Amino acid sequence: MSFYKMLASALIGGTVFYLCHLPLAWLLGAMIGTLAYVKLSKQTPKLPFSFRTYGLIPIGYTIGEHFNKQTLLDMVTHLPSMLLMTVGLILFSLLLAVVTNKLTHSNLKSTIAGSIPGGLTQMIAISSEIKGIDLTVVTIIQVCRIITVIMLVPFVVYSPILHAGSTVVSVAAGAPVSWLILPFMAIAFIAGIIAKKCKFPTPFMLGPLIVIAILLLAGVNVPTIPTPIIAAAQLLIGIDLGLQMKFGKIENKSRFLVVSVISSIVLVSFTFLLSAILLGIEENISLLTAFIGLAPGGMAEMAILGQAVHADLTIITTYQLFRLLFILFIVPIIMKKIFLYMERRKEIKAILK
Repeated sequence: MSFYKMLASALIGGTVFYLCHLPLAWLLGAMIGTLAYVKLSKQTPKLPFSFRTYGLIPIGYTIGEHFNKQTLLDMVTHLPSMLLMTVGLILFSLLLAVVTNKLTHSNLKSTIAGSIPGGLTQMIAISSEIKGIDLTVVTIIQVCRIITVIMLVPFVVYSPILHAGSTVVSVAAGAPVSWLILPFMAIAFIAGIIAKKCKFPTPFMLGPLIVIAILLLAGVNVPTIPTPIIAAAQLLIGIDLGLQMKFGKIENKSRFLVVSVISSIVLVSFTFLLSAILLGIEENISLLTAFIGLAPGGMAEMAILGQAVHADLTIITTYQLFRLLFILFIVPIIMKKIFLYMERRKEIKAILK
């Protein structure tokens, strides 16, 4: 019975966030609804299956949907600049992580994982597979950045700074539910199992991503994943995340939140600087398109914003997707090596003492 009460609380949280048009409504709303239930009832129900595993499959499918021949061609054409901008953004994020760690005395591993601009769902999935990372810290930093970016970037875009038009274009509500999606979801699930056996990081996200991308590049007519399935995936991940968050472990919560918000604002400001640099490297890219393409927010949210202000969606999607793929495939390997080096240094210091 406690499980169903928790589920109802998560659904209420997601519904409230959705009606208020808040970012990542079903994920963040479900997370807060689950947290509220656990805190008030002082019960932690057991999940009947791995919510995170099944929630990641549609997310990987969705990312794979953005692949086509034009996207691949754009990636090759802009590869040097995309790599330079992505590495620059990640290195600056690591610098902010060190500063945040010094100011808040939080877990350095968790601060680093939280500061990398790879998206809430993706970084939680990556972080959950690395020992010694506090998912609560990762979540708070990621959520602070996402909310700051989604609030601040549109303000900058619509300001006279970028001379963006104020015309808003309507956005499609999403694909309707169709039975044709079922065999492709089954293929995505099998791809996740294979990726897990191959020991891929976040296998149930990368497996579906790779197989859907391959099918699209091969010319297969892959159906768009329905909006209700995406909402359900966010709900599952939000519930799983809400059950794992333990705010009691964080010291000086208010100070930690303030530092996280300030670091997010600094990161957005640095992104604007990178956008200006990109104009000198690439031709035929406006400052508006460059800024939205490099902004450390969600790919879907930035694509919607780009559509609203008539920016180049192909460039925006390409840069956002490249950063996401770089973080999914390369960053986990780098993080593990950095953390291994940190642990060895601690062991050497302990021996010397």
